Amino acid sequence: MKQAILTILIILSLTMAACDNNDDDPRAEFPEGITMTLKTLGEQEPEYVITRENIMEGTISAEGSGFESFDWNFSYTVGKSLFVLGYTNFEAQVYQVNEEGELFEAAKFILETPLEVFGNVNDETMLAIDAPRDGSHTSRKLYSMDAETGSITSITDITIYSEDTGTPGEGVTAWPTALQVSGDHLFIPFYLVDDNGYYTTPRPDKAYVAVYSYPDVENEPIKIIEDNRTSNIGVNGTNTGLIKADNGDVYSYSSGAYLAGFLPVTEKPSGILKINSGETEFDENYFFDVENAPDGGILFWFDYVGNNKAIARLLTEDVDPGSDPNFEMYWGAFGRTMFNQKLVILDLAAQTVTPVENVPLHAKRYTTPVLVEDGKVYVSVETADEAYVYQVDINSATAVQGAKIEGKTIKGFSNLY
Repeated sequence: MKQAILTILIILSLTMAACDNNDDDPRAEFPEGITMTLKTLGEQEPEYVITRENIMEGTISAEGSGFESFDWNFSYTVGKSLFVLGYTNFEAQVYQVNEEGELFEAAKFILETPLEVFGNVNDETMLAIDAPRDGSHTSRKLYSMDAETGSITSITDITIYSEDTGTPGEGVTAWPTALQVSGDHLFIPFYLVDDNGYYTTPRPDKAYVAVYSYPDVENEPIKIIEDNRTSNIGVNGTNTGLIKADNGDVYSYSSGAYLAGFLPVTEKPSGILKINSGETEFDENYFFDVENAPDGGILFWFDYVGNNKAIARLLTEDVDPGSDPNFEMYWGAFGRTMFNQKLVILDLAAQTVTPVENVPLHAKRYTTPVLVEDGKVYVSVETADEAYVYQVDINSATAVQGAKIEGKTIKGFSNLY
């Protein structure tokens, strides 16, 4: 009898230990599934929206499942809806999960113009705006969309910043790099490009943010705030020129690098500014000089991961264009020929940079807002020969390599369940 009781206790102990270990097992993170936007290889590089239960083992591919698109797409998650918006075909799809746990296309519509920058308001509303692709001085179109239904609720023509000299190439226009709402204000950071459609940045040595009222957005900003401690905010193809902390404080990032599409190159350090919650000016007492910090570098992208921390990709070096720019290297950080981006955790309050262990130097063109679950953040990392999912522990700044990506990249991860 004692032997039987002892045997039962041993079995129970082992079972409980297995359960405890399973809680820390990255393979058991998402029993219902994670939805991803996957860009594959090939001439057209078709993209797919797919869902997988296990993103930490095996191979992730589009074979046998998913929703296909042959166009370059931007994607953005608001609440439990994934918006996928075409860059050249102007089509938009909204994906959700139904009661049976299946991914489906909940809405589809045609846009007047490609939308390139997005924002999230309380997981209920998506904001989106177009960009001056032709260098024009026309107003921008600000869209508001209901996340639950996927429908457009309003389109507002707004002016951000424009100087037209009458001679193409001598004036500048604003390229938005984020749509961030805090309190009753909408903040739109931007960098200035020439109005000849060449995308050069003739005034790189200052940070700019246009401030609007919200939700009643007027056609003109209330004001434009500037700061000369760092350069133009954000880079092309990202939505996170501004991020919002838990307490409502708003942080910007500036790059200014040749490899990130800036010409002329800024003379200011790559860094982070802050707008305190409830205010509409940069905090004069806060500047995080990321470029010159220990373990620092030039910011190429960042996003908020909670507790006053951000995950970021830093360029380990830039290219000096000199008097005769090497245009093969211009915008080099957006391609797949340079692998000089390192993944780091930024403590925005302490102003420290911590490299993420076990992640190689890599390339990365586009990242949707990140997925943060239980203190972990999931990213796609591409090297010269392969691409993998990585699970990053935010507190320890360590990473675990997950599933191999059969394709070019995963643009983003979404939990729609």
